[in-house]
Amino acid sequence: MATKNQILIVDDSKFNRTSFGDILRENYEILEAESGKDALWILGKNRDTIALIILDLVMPIMDGFSFLEVVQKIEGYRYIPIIVSTTDDNEENEKRCLELGAWDFISKTFHPDIIRFRVKNAIEKSKVRELEYDALTGIFTQQKFHQATREMLNEGKNKKFAYIHFDVERFKIINSFYGSKEGDRLICRVADIIKETMDCYGKCTYGRLTGDIFGICMPFETVDVISQMIEGIQSRIARFFVPYFLETSAGIYIIEDNDMELSAVFEKAYIAAKKCKGNYMMRNTFYTTEMGEEVMREQRIVDAMETALREQQFMVYFQPKYELKGSKPYGAEALVRWQKPDGSLVPPGEFISIFEKNGFIIKLDYYVWENVCQFIRRELNAGRELAPISVNVSRVNLYNPRFLDSLIDLVEKYKISPKYLNLELTESAFVDNLMLVQKAVKYLHKAGFTIFMDDFGSGYSSLNTLKDIELDVLKIDMKFLSKGEEGKGAKILKAIVSMAKDLDMPVIVEGVEEKEQVEFLKGLGCDYIQGYYFAEPMTQEQYCELIKEKG
Repeated sequence: MATKNQILIVDDSKFNRTSFGDILRENYEILEAESGKDALWILGKNRDTIALIILDLVMPIMDGFSFLEVVQKIEGYRYIPIIVSTTDDNEENEKRCLELGAWDFISKTFHPDIIRFRVKNAIEKSKVRELEYDALTGIFTQQKFHQATREMLNEGKNKKFAYIHFDVERFKIINSFYGSKEGDRLICRVADIIKETMDCYGKCTYGRLTGDIFGICMPFETVDVISQMIEGIQSRIARFFVPYFLETSAGIYIIEDNDMELSAVFEKAYIAAKKCKGNYMMRNTFYTTEMGEEVMREQRIVDAMETALREQQFMVYFQPKYELKGSKPYGAEALVRWQKPDGSLVPPGEFISIFEKNGFIIKLDYYVWENVCQFIRRELNAGRELAPISVNVSRVNLYNPRFLDSLIDLVEKYKISPKYLNLELTESAFVDNLMLVQKAVKYLHKAGFTIFMDDFGSGYSSLNTLKDIELDVLKIDMKFLSKGEEGKGAKILKAIVSMAKDLDMPVIVEGVEEKEQVEFLKGLGCDYIQGYYFAEPMTQEQYCELIKEKG
């Protein structure tokens, strides 16, 4: 940002402009305007570099009073200090100027030292104000808001307070659709609504924390009072911005100890806000201890993940697939387990979703793929016959520009045929971006890979997916239907198997745990099953022993 070193002198008298300019030119660049109208034009061109305005009141076209009125209505101009130059002591004029936002007055006696001091003081105060007040909305900046909040908490030692993290959701989309000016107008209105609301609740603090996030701290009475206050703000904001379905969310933390560090208070309100962000059924959430514990668990996993990968704490297990006709193992699915140095296991359900959120799943997927390629290479080198091993491909990997090439590079590095490495894509990946998946599947087919659709029927599967994408195998989870043969689920499963056969697509059913399920699936003509009934996930060594034993 340019340095604010310009002073704009607005006066219809050339003598007055020159006199002020001569006094201040040593330290500042001087800009001149003959009327309020000219001054607005110059201000529009130099808003970021003008440090102060010296304003005459009596001018043609647009006088000083009209200029002050206009400036107060424009967000970017409101906090530029304005000193009014006068020739007489007129209390009515001074009162009106102060009401319109003037900062100070100087006499046209042109006393150099007094003028320099008043200008210097006003500019220094404006710099302090810039640190304390948000330039766009006029409410506290994050730093000043937290400073004022700390003072309020210190003064109210025996009072209970609530801290609120207030967020305008999908604000970037609003900026994209309607432009930054409309976005700024919305943010200013949100700030005004918060200010107007909080002024009715006694001593409170509020401020703009970042672009579309606001902070509020207020005395706590009951949960209902806080909820009604927030809902009132939300409904007023929604009415203001009618063209777009505007959603806001709020995370609330009831401060347990007024001496608590504000960074910790902010963090707890932020954790609560994350819980309701994007959830249209729950726009406001109060922080709970369970939320904090969940975040701590996630953080411990994130802190340890890179070390775990480097030290190969992630173990690649195999769960065999069985041909249903002969009840013999045929290939396996590679599954990852996290074994810590102390021998304890972290269940996949605790870390996979976290790794998908932070992108680490891309590294973990590659680690598993390479581990499986190494296993295949060892088996081939030993001259053993090998059925394909399937690996999971996270939907996050589809957005990885190196995804396709990294798979091909791996099979080339270990000199194995892609037919030995099958790829399982979860059904959700097809829903997220059908075109992207379609392109990836074509590319991988061309390279010789076999593609499974995993968890077919468990989420948002569409028959269009089977029509538009050349998939090789359907994989269905047994959770898709209730136990036994009866019910709608069994009929749907029967229809899926029948449809897959018509499409020449083998079907694998996973999660099979009971003999009755096996018999039922045999009756349907299912091709392969996978589950605890035949085998649990096992080490690669155990898998090799199983193959030797079962053939």
